[in-house]
Amino acid sequence: MIITASVAVDVKHPRAKKEYTYLVPERLASSMNIGDLVRIPFNNIKSYGVVTGLFDSMEETADYKLKEVISKEAVSLSAELVDLSRALAKYYGTPIIDFLKLMLPPKVNIKKESVYSICSTDKVISSRAFNQKKVFEFILNNGTVTANHISVSLNISLSSTRSALTALIKKGIIKREYRAVRRTPKVISDEKSYGHINLTMEQQKAVTTIIENYFSSKKTTLVYGVTGSGKTEVYIRAIDRVIQEGKSALMLVPEISLTPQMLSIFRRKFPGQTAVIHSKLSLGERFDEWQRIYSGEALVVLGARSAIFTPIRDLGIIIIDEEHETSYKNGEHPYYDARTVARFRTKNQNAMLVLGSATPSVESYYKVAMGEYLLVKLTKRVSGRPLPKLEIIDMKQEMKSGNRHIFSRKLLYGMKNTLESHKQVILFLNRRGHSTFVICRDCGFVLKCKYCDISLTYHFEDKSAKCHYCGYSVKAPDLCPKCRSKNIRYFGAGTEKVEQEVKRIFPEYRTLRIDSDSTSKKGSMEKMLWKFKKGAAQILIGTQSVAKGLDFPNVALVGIISADTSLNMPDFRCGERTFQMITQVAGRAGRGNTPGVVYVQTYAPESFAIKAACDLNITGFYQEELKIRHKALYPPFCHMLNITFKGRYEDMIKKEADKVKKMLVEKYKNHIEIYGPVPAPRSKIKDNYRYNILLKSRQLQTLIQTCEYMQALNKNSQVDMAWDMDPQDLL
Repeated sequence: MIITASVAVDVKHPRAKKEYTYLVPERLASSMNIGDLVRIPFNNIKSYGVVTGLFDSMEETADYKLKEVISKEAVSLSAELVDLSRALAKYYGTPIIDFLKLMLPPKVNIKKESVYSICSTDKVISSRAFNQKKVFEFILNNGTVTANHISVSLNISLSSTRSALTALIKKGIIKREYRAVRRTPKVISDEKSYGHINLTMEQQKAVTTIIENYFSSKKTTLVYGVTGSGKTEVYIRAIDRVIQEGKSALMLVPEISLTPQMLSIFRRKFPGQTAVIHSKLSLGERFDEWQRIYSGEALVVLGARSAIFTPIRDLGIIIIDEEHETSYKNGEHPYYDARTVARFRTKNQNAMLVLGSATPSVESYYKVAMGEYLLVKLTKRVSGRPLPKLEIIDMKQEMKSGNRHIFSRKLLYGMKNTLESHKQVILFLNRRGHSTFVICRDCGFVLKCKYCDISLTYHFEDKSAKCHYCGYSVKAPDLCPKCRSKNIRYFGAGTEKVEQEVKRIFPEYRTLRIDSDSTSKKGSMEKMLWKFKKGAAQILIGTQSVAKGLDFPNVALVGIISADTSLNMPDFRCGERTFQMITQVAGRAGRGNTPGVVYVQTYAPESFAIKAACDLNITGFYQEELKIRHKALYPPFCHMLNITFKGRYEDMIKKEADKVKKMLVEKYKNHIEIYGPVPAPRSKIKDNYRYNILLKSRQLQTLIQTCEYMQALNKNSQVDMAWDMDPQDLL
């Protein structure tokens, strides 16, 4: 009997990313399983791959001699994860190995440390070997220990301790062994224990509904809860009940900034059972947390988008907090949406999916209306605290009255009163840097990135102009590069400028700024948020990282510097994102004993999205948005596939895109609406021109077939073609 294995091979070339057949040598035949990580020969090199199928045959069926599997590694993925990878590969039109790799641990070694123990008590130690005698007696009394432990306990230098240990090993009195050291991600927390929390009536009803649903149909459940309504406590009670049934739980949060706060709570509630996965962990920390999940030690997994692929055993429930967030979508190859993966995974493993948000996505709201999702409501804040009062400030009127400042007079007055009453302020602007563009007022020249068709953002701290897409940076010019004029000006405002102005106006108060520029160092964001919560700063300025999920009881005022940032983007979701942004940021105010107030500065006070958010009119907003989407045929009334062409030569890209469109029209003209090709809104990034073709269809299966068709096309080697199912960003 000959056993062959289908192996998805990890290679770089896209066209070579396929499944290949290998002979399983006799020595491995009895232990080989689907999901095993194996080493195999490929194109005269040794590569890694994952076994995706095993077959018995009486003889080699191929007309060429098959190569043999070289070795089997210690890692093996479950059959469910292999099935999940195959389903995702078909859905997104991507080689299966690209998803299997997301499930494997990082390629790092297990961290080890030396430990010492007694192996003989019969040998005599000279009385002159003072340190050796002390070290021997310490190990005899304390068992297996490290050199550091001995050094600190005996107050002997580490070098002297190691010398004594080496001598004792040579004499055969002690022995040295190695043990694995677990790298545990640290979390800042000032809360000592997880006390008992009495649920409100709404929370108790929500928990009861979720648990009853878990034991019956496991229907996908949407928890709609206003900001501060206690959704986290509902999640914890549901997870606790699932764990009691011998199952595991996975909870996703959209921002890494939320992970420390949530991890602190979960570690206190589920001590020793919680693991965390996100991109800011070191490779070693990520490897060790992966091992804890893989071994079944961790029953609760908390993480950002990538945690959806962890090899958690006996999965019972997946909870996705702030389910509306676009950060759940991976914006590069392999494209995937963690919410879609969660739906596949819960169906595959008979688990339950819970989605939570104060501002659900339009798609989720629609599925509740259609009866596809179960709805659970939390309409009141805990402890009866009122929702904050929101007020629109028309910045056009501010300008007419002579105020050209980035702060309205009402916001400045509110900040002054709030700070003087020893309360805190959050200022939100979803744009980092100092000024959004640099312009010459004489000739109109705008400083742009040499690699992207994007204006450079001015950064005050290092007097540079930077591209936020490719990282290109130049010293901000004193003279116009085009006409040599000195009349260079900086327009628009970013978080740096807001910080600069706040420090000028309120110099006596401590200010913190949180954006990707100020929090690049590992752990810096967590430290800043902790400082703000402890009252070490009175004003917090930030981008989207401060917009959601964070609980600061002393914040009484929130100022949204510009509500128009996302409103004017060329994207059909701009209204939805504006509504969600305002509602989420506003939710940071009034979570303590002081009622909150939110000032929303805008140049478009007539916008329905802005007015609906400030009126807390969630039902009215979604109903209006669904009418617009239905008329224009956008999700949830259709499915979309965005095809992007990019390369260095624009004419060649346009020609290739036209060719692909013609082929798609011939094959699918009666089943798909095809738009383009047109230059992408961000038409040039990293020296590559970009064109888009957008496909719409009411039938998802038709777009899945299109993905398969795209994979089979003969592609131009000088044009990179990628396709994104369910795109969240068309820019």
